[in-house]
Amino acid sequence: MEIAKQKKIIRYQNVDIQYRVYQSTGKTDNPCLFLLHGFLSSQFCFRKMIPQLRRHFHILTIDLPPFGKSGKAKAFCYSYQNMADLAIYVLDALNIRKVWIGAHSMGGQIALRCAMHYPERIEKLILMAPSCYMKKASRMLNAFSAFPPSPKLLKAVLRRAGVDGILKKCMHDEQLITKRMIAVYTKPFLENDIYSCLTKLIRDREGDLPSSSLHSIDQPCLIFWGKQDLILPVSNSYRLLRDLPNAELCTISSVGHFLPEEAPALISDYILAKVFRWQE
Repeated sequence: MEIAKQKKIIRYQNVDIQYRVYQSTGKTDNPCLFLLHGFLSSQFCFRKMIPQLRRHFHILTIDLPPFGKSGKAKAFCYSYQNMADLAIYVLDALNIRKVWIGAHSMGGQIALRCAMHYPERIEKLILMAPSCYMKKASRMLNAFSAFPPSPKLLKAVLRRAGVDGILKKCMHDEQLITKRMIAVYTKPFLENDIYSCLTKLIRDREGDLPSSSLHSIDQPCLIFWGKQDLILPVSNSYRLLRDLPNAELCTISSVGHFLPEEAPALISDYILAKVFRWQE
């Protein structure tokens, strides 16, 4: 991959997709690790993991729309399948044939769909508290999301909770929350357009892949889960371990849902140790 010639924006379905590529500090033929963030997050969340992982990977990160600095278009389809198609589109645009995918929360469900629908492109999966076993939104919630005032109501709800309040719920150790984190994660939500996109995401989002589909995903997979996760219960990790045929689970004590922020060094160490075992 020739980093210097790459742009930082890719256009997909009339939406600007922000991305970054970090060239490996190790061998030029190291594999590429594609990192996908979760709901209400951005590629910023992986900043603590990237320096360590760059020793053995080229790293690609993107802001999934409508989050981070990517476009916020009401007409965009925010389904998981379209997000998976977007991920492959980015790989094609950058001429990257195969990748490992590392993904957190909502990004984990997108990664699973990439592995199922594009198995020839995905070598390994690294899932950090991935979204799983969640059903499609109820008819009542869909109806609310289509109600014209719903973006303003959603904005009021999120403003009342505050980004700092959301981070406190997602992280077991609140002392790790910094002013910079709050500022960066808050910035996209200062734009009014994102709230219409979020209500459309409610309608576009399919239910998570059922067990029957997960059984068909046979790429080697590492699953990480915080034992104090208040967003997605750690019990989901044991069910996912049973449903994925080639998976390994690591649960982490005193860690909540936001694994890339709360346990970046531990997860990176485990990933790199596993790289060497997989290469033996």
